[in-house]
Parts: sequence; C-alpha cells; structure tokens
Amino acid sequence: MDKNESNTLLSAALKATSLSAHHIKSFEYFIDRGLQKIVDSESVVEPVIKPSGIDKFLIKLGKISIGKPDLLEADSIVRPIMPMEARIRDLTYDAPIMLTVSYEADKKIVSEEQVVIGRMPILIKSRYCNLYGMSPEELAAAKEDPNDPGGYFIINGTERIIITTEDLAPNNILISKDSQEGFVYTAKIFADADTIKVPHSIQLSNSNLIYITFGKLKRVPVTTLLKALGFSSENEVIKKISNGDEDIENTIRTNMIAFDIKNENDALETIGKLLHSIHAKDTAELNIDSLLFPFLGREKDSRKEKGDYLMYVVSRLLTYALEKREVDKDHYSNKRLHSENYNLDMLFRFIFKQVLNDAKYNFERGIKKDRVPSPKYIFTSDQLTTRLRSSLATGQWVGGRVGITQHLDRRSFPSTISHLRKVESLLTSNRENYRARDLHGTHFGRFCAVETPEGPKIGLTKNIAVLSKVSDDGIETNAVVDIIRKYGVKSI
Repeated sequence: MDKNESNTLLSAALKATSLSAHHIKSFEYFIDRGLQKIVDSESVVEPVIKPSGIDKFLIKLGKISIGKPDLLEADSIVRPIMPMEARIRDLTYDAPIMLTVSYEADKKIVSEEQVVIGRMPILIKSRYCNLYGMSPEELAAAKEDPNDPGGYFIINGTERIIITTEDLAPNNILISKDSQEGFVYTAKIFADADTIKVPHSIQLSNSNLIYITFGKLKRVPVTTLLKALGFSSENEVIKKISNGDEDIENTIRTNMIAFDIKNENDALETIGKLLHSIHAKDTAELNIDSLLFPFLGREKDSRKEKGDYLMYVVSRLLTYALEKREVDKDHYSNKRLHSENYNLDMLFRFIFKQVLNDAKYNFERGIKKDRVPSPKYIFTSDQLTTRLRSSLATGQWVGGRVGITQHLDRRSFPSTISHLRKVESLLTSNRENYRARDLHGTHFGRFCAVETPEGPKIGLTKNIAVLSKVSDDGIETNAVVDIIRKYGVKSI
C-alpha cells in the first residue's frame, strides 16, 4: 500500500467516526434510555398525608424528555442558545428536563401535567445540541470550529469533560491466589444489576473448605448455601461440580462432611442465625433472593439458576486451584470503560431520589392547607439543576469520588484530542500495582503504547488509539447469544 492509499484510508476512517464518538454515543444513550430507566425505578410515590375521602392516593411519574438548549433572558424571553454564547457570557449550556406527573386517587387518574423538574447540561455535538447536523459553513457562521470534535460540556462558560474510567468487568469470574491467612485461592465476582452492586467472594481454605461472602453474610459454607437454594441431593451437587474429576469430588465430599446440613429449612435457619436475626429463615431468604447474584434475578424463582451458577463458579475455582492457575485480570477482556452514561446515571439517580423526597414533602405540606397542590407546585426546587452543574464543574461525584470531570485541554488540537481520549484507572496512584501499570498484549490496537504520563500515574493513565472504537452502551446481547449458540456453545 503506497502513501496516497494509506492517507485516503486514514482520512476516510476519521471522517466515518468522530474522535469523541465514545463520549457522544454514551451521553445519547443516557438521555435516550438511561433517564427513563431511572424514572421507571422510582415511578410511584405514595404520600403519607392524603386528600380527605381518598383511601389510596399515588403520585405517578411517566415519560421524561429533554428539550433543546435555551436561555431565559432578563425580559422573560426564552430563546435558543449556541455554545459560543455560553462560553462568552459564562453561562451553562443546558436544556430543560420535562417529566409527566399524574395523580391517581383510588385507581383513577385525577390530574396529569408535564412539569419542568430541572435542567440537564448538554454535550457539545450530541444529538441534543443545537449544533447537531450543521454543515461546516453553518458551524463557521455560528462561530464554531468545523473540526472541533465536541464531546464536552460548557458549565459556567468553562469547557468540562467527563474522563473515561477503566474498571474490572462486572458479573465476571476473577480467580486468583488469596493473600488472606488460611486461604489459598479466591474467586471474586463484582455483581452488578443496574440498581444494586454486590461484590461476591468464594474462598478455598488451606483445609479444602469453601466459603462464600456477599452482602452482610460473611463466609457462609458453600454446601450450606446450595442446600438453602434447594439442592438437597448431595450426589447431584457432587456430579455437577466435579464433572468426573476425583480430586474435586473428594473436596466437595469433605465440605459436606464438615458442614452436615440435612435439608433446605435447616440450611436457611443456619444462614439466618449468621445474621443474628430473630426471624432467621425469613431473613436468610430475603438476603439470598435480593443479594446473591442479583444479575440472575431477585425473586424466589431464580434460586435454581443461582445454585447452578454457584456450582459452576466453585468448579472453576477448584480446577484453577488444582492447576495452580489464575485469571489474568489485566487482560482487556476483563476490563470495561465507563463514560458519560455510567457516571451521569450514578449522579442523576442519587439526586433524583432527593428531588422526589422534596416533592413528597411539598405535596404533604400543601395537603395540610386543605388543598391538593398541582404537580407544578411540588417540583419547585432547583436542586437537580444546581447539583448537576456543581458536580460537572468541580468533578466531585457521589460516593466520595473526585476528579470525574476535568477542564478541557485547549493548548493545541492534538492535546485536545488526547484529553478527550484519555482513560484513567480507578486504582490509586500511590500504590505500586506493578502489573496494572505494565503494557499488556491486549492493549495492541486499542491504546497508544507510548502516551502515558511519567511519575505516579504511569501506566494507570492511558489514551485510546486514534483508530480504536469503544463499543456502544446497551448493545442487545440476545442476538450475540443466539449466534454463539449456533456455533455449539452450551449454557452452563
């Protein structure tokens, strides 16, 4: 391939995909689907104080939508705003958030309104930006650089970006040697089911006993938990875990002798006592159903699937221990990148719950004055707008995390692109973490092998390669599952 051909291909690749596409697509996914998921998870609010003569009164939340960026001037005129004006006037480039709110009295809708609950900062060059779809000539007329990739916010006139972060993949089995005294191997699973995140740890002791830790349950014998999940046949459990391996079979038999539980009820009672509960069985069932592998379901019907999965994890743990192997957690198939969708979902979900608490309080206060307040009255606080702006302006996030947003580097065009494609590890830079800092073979074609800072952050801060793409959020996995099943892959 000669130089002209390679330049043509490179130019076509850069035109096909924006250099900030992973920021833009992640933000659009959050607005298109993430916001509605959050509203649906909090869709019903039941006030304590109800209107007189009503047995059951509910505040129901419906569709949420985002408008286009606009500006309310001092003379009360609302007009569209362009990013350049926001920069010059030290304004925030944001758009109104509309939410459909209805009142249901004794199963009848008595009132329904669309109310503005706050304002959402808009990502430049996203589908919700006023620059979207403009030609280079139109962008120049709007005083924008036609080559600017977008992918950042304008908060109080300052350009801010959400830094892409690197974390271990959720719901993945990571097996390694255990550093705790008395244990030799452990399998860790960072279970994630959207609204709930529960780390799991399955440990193999040096006496070949196997324990599981999740939620408030610490070191529950695995064989006891399997009995509690309804697997009362010991021969079935041994057969499924060992797969014919005599060493694994002997290990499971050792655990069954050490933790001799007769039936499901005894197992549930034993687990409930570990939680020091008066209602031991009910407490055990509640913890198992809601916290054990929540990505497989949070109902009683999911217990069999959870038991099958637990036996599969134990089988893998014992196999790796016998072969003295570990899962390479630095392999990039075991990592995930988090952009706008992940971070804004976490922030918006937290603030939205507080907004609903305020709305409930405002409703009950209005009822005390012998009137039913309208939906517009109960959503009067600007808490959502203020806290979204504050977090994006300072980088201080929920959960005590800091540095999530940064001021966009505008020293040169390459430095801007580099900043937009930066990836930071969640590992702390004041620890060695030698293996995490090393250049891994799976980085090839995905990350720049040269661009990383010197000093404490070396290897923990990376940059996505210019021609590398980040897969979209919310990709439909069922189609992929159907394809791999056709190739002969079987369910566990």
